[in-house]
Amino acid sequence: MVALVSPFMRHFTAALVVIAGCTSVFSQISSDSASAKWSGIESRIAECRQRIQRAFLEDDRVETQFWMDSLQKLETSTVFGLYWDERWLLYLWLEHYAPVFAEVSRYSEIEAAEAYKTRPPKDSLFEAIDQRLFEERYVLFDQLKRAWLSAEERAFGALLVSYLLRLNLTDAEQAAFDEALDNFLKKYPNSRFRAFILKRMYYSPPAADWGLGVDFQLGAYSWSKALGRSLGEAVGAEFGLFFSKRRWIGALRIGGGTMRLRREIVHKGYNWLKGDPATVLVGGMEGGYLLYRRKKMQLASLVEVGLSGISPPADEEGEFPEYYQDVFRFNGWHFGAALQADISFNRVKSMEQFSYHGLRLRVGHRWLHLDEGNPAMQGNQFFISIGYVIFGRQIFDDIYGDY
Repeated sequence: MVALVSPFMRHFTAALVVIAGCTSVFSQISSDSASAKWSGIESRIAECRQRIQRAFLEDDRVETQFWMDSLQKLETSTVFGLYWDERWLLYLWLEHYAPVFAEVSRYSEIEAAEAYKTRPPKDSLFEAIDQRLFEERYVLFDQLKRAWLSAEERAFGALLVSYLLRLNLTDAEQAAFDEALDNFLKKYPNSRFRAFILKRMYYSPPAADWGLGVDFQLGAYSWSKALGRSLGEAVGAEFGLFFSKRRWIGALRIGGGTMRLRREIVHKGYNWLKGDPATVLVGGMEGGYLLYRRKKMQLASLVEVGLSGISPPADEEGEFPEYYQDVFRFNGWHFGAALQADISFNRVKSMEQFSYHGLRLRVGHRWLHLDEGNPAMQGNQFFISIGYVIFGRQIFDDIYGDY
C-alpha cells in the first residue's frame, strides 16, 4: 500500500506546486498590466494638461477647449484630469458660464466623488491660469457684465471670480467680501449657489441664529417679610446652562448658599436655635427675551419657575441635634423674574454674530411658596450675582448638513 500511495502523493504535490506557480505568475501579469494601463492614462492626462496650458498661454480658446474635451474623455470613475477650481477658471475665461454654474450647484457631489479618485500628476497648470487671470481679472469682470446672464448669475459670477483668484487679502477687504456675500444671500435667499457660498466662500463663516452657553455666578441672597427676620443674608453660587435662538432664551439653573438664623424658629415642637447655620437650594427653568443687543453688550429679561428649599446643612460631625435634619426642612415651588446683562470680552467680534465670553450680571426676585405652613418661613428672596459666561454660536455650514 505504501508503495502505491507514495508515487501518487509525489504527483499530487507536484501538481499543487505547478498550480501555485501559475497563479503567482498570472497575478503578477495582471498587476503589471493594471500598472501599465494606469501609467498610460497618467501620461496622456499629463500631456493633455500641458497642451491646455500651452493653448491658454497662447490665448487660443478653441485649442484650449479642444484639449479640455480630450482630457474629459480620459476621466473614469477612478481618475480625474482637472481640479474643480482649474476647470471653473478656464470656463470663466472661455465665457462658458452654464457649466460653471451647474457644477457650483452640485459642488458637494463633485467634492465627494473627487475625494476617492486619483489626482492628476503635478505640474504648473494652476499657477499659469491663476497668474494670468489675476493680471487680467478686469477682463473677466467685463465679460460677465456683457454676458447674457440673469442678475443673480452676473452678481454671483463676480463674487466667484474674486473668490477663485483670492483678490481679498487684507482684513478690511475680507470683511467687505463677506458683507457682499451676506447681501447676495439676503437678495437671493433661495439661490442655487447658496450651499456653496455658505460652505466655501466666506472668510469668516456666518453664525447661525442659535447656540449654547454656560455661566457660573457668585451672588448674595436677601429675604423679605418673615424670612427677612428669620434668616441672615446668604452667600452662594449658581450654575446655568442656556440655549439661545434669535432673541429668545431658555435656561436650566441650579444654585445655593449658606446663612445663619437671625432668630429661633419653632416648628413641630422643636427649636432651631438662633445663630445656627442654614442652607438654601434653588433650581428651575427660565425663559426670556433679549431687550437690547449691541456689539459688546446685551440685556435680557427672564421669568423662572422652579423648586426651592431651606434646611440645616449636612451635619457629619454630629455638632447639632439629630432632629434638625428631620424636622427643619422647608421645601416648595417658586416663580421669579430677573434682568440679565452680558458684557463681551471679545475686542473685535460682535456678540450679535459670533460666539463670545465675558461678564454676566443678574438681578432678580423669587416669590417662594414653602410648605409646612410655618409663619416664620414665609417670604420672598431677592438676589444679585456676578460671574463668567461663555456662549458658543453654531456655525452656519454645520446646519446645512448636505455639505
